[in-house]
Amino acid sequence: MARLSFKMLAVTATIGLGSILDVNAASAAPITTSPAEASPVVKVDYYRHGYYRPPYRPVPAACTPGQAASKASRMGIYNTRVAVDRNVVRVSGWKRGHRTAIVFARAPGCPTIR
Repeated sequence: MARLSFKMLAVTATIGLGSILDVNAASAAPITTSPAEASPVVKVDYYRHGYYRPPYRPVPAACTPGQAASKASRMGIYNTRVAVDRNVVRVSGWKRGHRTAIVFARAPGCPTIR
């Protein structure tokens, strides 16, 4: 059989008495809010008052020279020169002190060929 201490008995009695009194107090005085006290819901319309949303622009069908140069720059090539052929975009430049070139396909996203 478990031993009950005086402290455990006092804590249990306090919790039980508090829950009984709390239930009676809650049922005696229900909490109501008037419409004036309730916080209003505000809908913010971002399409007015000077907010500009650019029109939808679809992704271009082919890799442009600017996209290829930007991708080469992110790859670490600087001082780039771009040459465009029918099916490829060739970007040449410098990387780590050496001359280098990379070839991109003329497809969306500029996939690397070599």
